Amino acid sequence: MHRAVRLFAPVVGVLGLLGLVLFSFQRADKDLPFIQSDGYGHYVYLPALFIQHDPTFHREVASWGEDWDPNVGLTLDEGTHRYLNRFPPGQALLTLPAFFLAHASAGLVGAPRDGFSTPYQVAVALNGLLALVIGLALLARVLESLHPPPVVLATLTAVTFATNLFHYGTADACFSHAYSFALFAALLWLVPRWYQAPGVGRSLLLGLVAGLIVLVRNPNAIVLLFIPLYGVHDAATQRARLAFLRAHLRSLACVLLAFGAVLSVLLGFWHYATGHWLVYSYKGFGFQFDRPRVLAVLFSIRKGLFFWAPVWLFAAVGFVRDRERLRPYLLPLLLFFLLHTYLVSAWWHWPYGRSFGHRAYTEASALFAPGLAGFLATLRRPASRRIAAGVLVLLVLLQGFLMLRYWQGKLPGDRTTWAVYRSLFTPPP
Repeated sequence: MHRAVRLFAPVVGVLGLLGLVLFSFQRADKDLPFIQSDGYGHYVYLPALFIQHDPTFHREVASWGEDWDPNVGLTLDEGTHRYLNRFPPGQALLTLPAFFLAHASAGLVGAPRDGFSTPYQVAVALNGLLALVIGLALLARVLESLHPPPVVLATLTAVTFATNLFHYGTADACFSHAYSFALFAALLWLVPRWYQAPGVGRSLLLGLVAGLIVLVRNPNAIVLLFIPLYGVHDAATQRARLAFLRAHLRSLACVLLAFGAVLSVLLGFWHYATGHWLVYSYKGFGFQFDRPRVLAVLFSIRKGLFFWAPVWLFAAVGFVRDRERLRPYLLPLLLFFLLHTYLVSAWWHWPYGRSFGHRAYTEASALFAPGLAGFLATLRRPASRRIAAGVLVLLVLLQGFLMLRYWQGKLPGDRTTWAVYRSLFTPPP
């Protein structure tokens, strides 16, 4: 790996540390804990299990007292009288080492060992940043197998700083998106290598990654289409894929074994909480499949993907312009985008609550990156490259400016209008 490419992820880690410090000074609500909103739901398994020793979550709910908020994701099951957590336990599992380090350090610094004091808040922040760094390191390997280092560096820079990815690896690192981004990047890196040499170890690793993708965020299971469809683009490659799978049934069984072992964690929690192995945990929330808001999800000022991250328009062009090189990726990534966009736009609250940009697409940054790299790689004329570089710099600066305004509370987390957006660029009187 080229030295500059190899150093990119560690440099982002350092910038992320600085970003967390800046966020702590710039944030609008300094009393709001870092572990909050959906991040609380993903994390609360750990204090409930290892501090309160109560997987029913009754002690956790009681600790809220009169401040109890039923929207945090815990709902009481009438049959078992235990609380079902709306959010799956995958992120908590990946946060476990950081949690134990925080638990040990809390006693050393005299902080409450309650799972939510400052050491735990810091640990969750740093663990989310680490997920971002690991994801970028893996994505760099994926891109470097396709393109020269200058294209890889430009792509990584745009993916990190011209989208909301850096925000969800720092200020909102308690959410699941940095973890899912790292797992998506791991899938992109691992699947081609599995088809080259589907040994037992690599098969178990693939099943582990696939299982964690679902265990961190259930709807992300759609991305697992990448496993059977990578490299499939016509009838001949489809037949070859089926023949490959028949010839490597042992390896496929290892993938499914590891996948099932990881998912058993989720099924076990569901069964413990409700008495049922399969559960729809988002009780009271659902999809409006007959009324998807596709145009709003993709283009609206409120949360439109391409409005808040216009760099992905270049990625869409890149998948077309560089389609020969990216042919193995086209079918699975196109199906993922179509199905994912339909699910997001059919969700009862398509903006996905308070967020910077549309956070439902943050982890998909790993999947869009090959298209962006393909766009940059197909620019042959020096003038075109200079123009593209200038546009990317402007998009990075714009995203940084908007992110800072969001941290300061001047950019709302939802229902942004044109008047509000223009006011961000207007100096106060």
